[in-house]
Parts: sequence; C-alpha cells; structure tokens
Amino acid sequence: MDKNIAAELDKAMKETILLISYANEDNINKIPFKGSWTAAQTARHLVKAGNGMAEMFSTEAPKANRAADEKAAELKGILLDFDLKMESPGFIVPEEKQYSKDELITETDRIRKEITEVLKTARLDEIPETEDDNPLKGYTKLELLYFAVYHTQRHNRQITNILNAL
Repeated sequence: MDKNIAAELDKAMKETILLISYANEDNINKIPFKGSWTAAQTARHLVKAGNGMAEMFSTEAPKANRAADEKAAELKGILLDFDLKMESPGFIVPEEKQYSKDELITETDRIRKEITEVLKTARLDEIPETEDDNPLKGYTKLELLYFAVYHTQRHNRQITNILNAL
C-alpha cells in the first residue's frame, strides 16, 4: 500500500478537526449565504461519508482485474475542481440541526483513528461490495482511499470559506 496516500487522509482529517476546533461555537451552525451548508453540516457530511469506511477497507473483497489506482487521477480532477458544483447523495446529506463542536471533533477523530489502523493491513487492490445506488460502486479500495482524501480536502476548503464568510 502507498503509505503516502494514507498519511494524506490522516492529515486531511486532522485539518477538519482543527478547523472545527478553532471555529467559534456559534458560527459553526450559521449559514453564511443562501444555498450553503453550515461549517458544522459540512463536517457532519464528512462524518457520514467516513462512517463504515474502516469496515469497508478491512472486509475481504474480490481482487480488481485492473490497476488499483486507475481512476485516482479522475477522482482528483473532479473533487479538486472547486468551480464544479456537486449534489451530495442523499445518504450522506447532513441533517438540518444544531451541532456540537465536541461531537463533530470526537466523531471525526474516531473515524480517523479507525481508518488509520485498518489501512495498516488493508488490501487496497480489491473492489468492495457497495449498494447499487452508491456513485462509487466499482471503485477499488485504493481509489476509495484517494476519494476520501480529495473529498476531505474539498470540504476542508469549503469549511474554511464558510467560516471566513461569517
């Protein structure tokens, strides 16, 4: 496994934790402009996306019959194109409610630690089972790891922009 990409995910998740930690408790639940999520909702979206990833990385799956990172550059091009507006799949849309900084930090750190531990032995050339409606169906575990990195980086930028707009 490429240790660098695992380290990038750890770094990105730690950045999410820092962004929420340093934010004013009142501001994390404020909508900065029409059509935007709050910083807390964005962090919650990342938590929802990260839940179950450790289990997915650790569950045995069929080996891919292609390069395990074949679609990584495509994912980077899409997720780090900040001019591109995307719609979140319903199952990871954050709930509209008031969030606690401490809960968001605790959940993000729990997921970070679980994924970090599991990646030490994960077989990333496998294609995990996913629901048919999952837009990432058919991706290898390595590509899903790249997705997690770029997705987290994208939303860290969003959190920063939201907090700066308040």
